[in-house]
Amino acid sequence: MKVIGNGTIEQLEKEKPRGKCRKWRLWVTTEDGRRSRRFTGTYSEAREELARFVKEVSGAVPRSETFGAYAAAWADFRRDSGRYDPNTVAKDYRHVRALSRLLGDMRVSDITPETCRDALTRIKQGDNASGKVLSNTTMEGLYIWLNLIMRQAEEDGKVARNPMRGVKLPKRDTDEREALSPEEVVLLLNRLDELPLDGRVMALYLIACLGLRRGEACALMDEDVRDGYAVVRYAVKETDGSIGRPKSEAGIRTLPMPRRLAGKVEEWRLVRWEHGLADAPTLACDTIGGTLRPQNLWRWWRKVSPDLGCEGIVLHQLRHSNLSMMARFLSPFDLQRYAGWSSLAPAKVYIHDDLQSVTEGVRRAWG
Repeated sequence: MKVIGNGTIEQLEKEKPRGKCRKWRLWVTTEDGRRSRRFTGTYSEAREELARFVKEVSGAVPRSETFGAYAAAWADFRRDSGRYDPNTVAKDYRHVRALSRLLGDMRVSDITPETCRDALTRIKQGDNASGKVLSNTTMEGLYIWLNLIMRQAEEDGKVARNPMRGVKLPKRDTDEREALSPEEVVLLLNRLDELPLDGRVMALYLIACLGLRRGEACALMDEDVRDGYAVVRYAVKETDGSIGRPKSEAGIRTLPMPRRLAGKVEEWRLVRWEHGLADAPTLACDTIGGTLRPQNLWRWWRKVSPDLGCEGIVLHQLRHSNLSMMARFLSPFDLQRYAGWSSLAPAKVYIHDDLQSVTEGVRRAWG
């Protein structure tokens, strides 16, 4: 590709003198238009990076052979296969954009372990769309995705060996969210009872008492809650608010309801009838009988949780808390069915090392 000129450097931290600035945008003008790349470092390092950028763009690499084209085609294939839910597809394209900023114009065959390590390091340090330093926990998802696509490139004969085999998985650096104790969950439910009963409160009850995912709680059909059981068949998609099948077939399950939850359901049905919402298809409907969006539930919870004494507690912790409690009473395989998992791997997160529970189990077994 023909490059016009030597490129330019744009200072992003306008309030700082050039010698103190560490965030830049590099611009290269070609016969097809302008291309840019963010860079974090000193001005001298930005000049060196600009020279590499110009050389990279001017290289005669057919578009069809570049990582950017290959990654986009792979993401398109995964989307069109119908095997992945919209949230996963959306993440695919975010990863394509993040990695193509640095690797997009390179030949797939030229990508090495050093190339991958450098790209991931730069993205972590701020060479990304947000310009922020990212945690290792965030980078873990990008690492896994790059490993998947380069493994596919190896199978397709694009590279002789998956270069990600020489790159270490970043160690998580954020604390695992702790589960609430059963007593804390009951206290939360008591505080929820003080709020006006609506679909959002009902959804919170479903998550806390059945361990549902928030999309499942919003999509639970009123007709599927009968005779003390709740049949989970659907989930609201985070991307567009549509109702569809859960992420996997394992997500379809029948759950017995605690008495407290069953009582709350009947109370809520009376409220729905009084407000003309009796015909709403989903149980935890919104104020006009429509589908409650998971994002709106999350925003509402973030707003009211401090007043409920739950500041800093996220919705998934309520699911985590329920499953951690049920892990004390169910076999691993029953817990897998109850939680809607495709395998037993997630159970490792919920079955904690608890000597007291082990002691009680031995005593019950041996009398």
